[in-house]
Amino acid sequence: MILTGDTLQFVLSEKTHVVERNGKEAYVYLAGDGSGHMLLDDGERRHGTWHRLDDGYATHWDGGQKGEWTLVSEPQGMAYASRDGKMRLKMLGILFGDAKGLAQS
Repeated sequence: MILTGDTLQFVLSEKTHVVERNGKEAYVYLAGDGSGHMLLDDGERRHGTWHRLDDGYATHWDGGQKGEWTLVSEPQGMAYASRDGKMRLKMLGILFGDAKGLAQS
């Protein structure tokens, strides 16, 4: 089931998502002001903007990278699924606020 509506809004804004990428943890913080911040599994940091879609969200990073994601509820938990179907990342957790200080780095 793809998350939508109030449930989607609750898990997106002002939360830090912990996802598994290449066997390691990566972090995505989606701020309430529309800014987005990410720390990838290889140590790369990205900053940019995000906005909610009906069934997910879209990002535009300062380096030019773009993405559109849905959050999918699965029997074993939640996953990030890219809209183009090329990536699926296991969500390991949701932390409140900017738990990793990504907006300050």
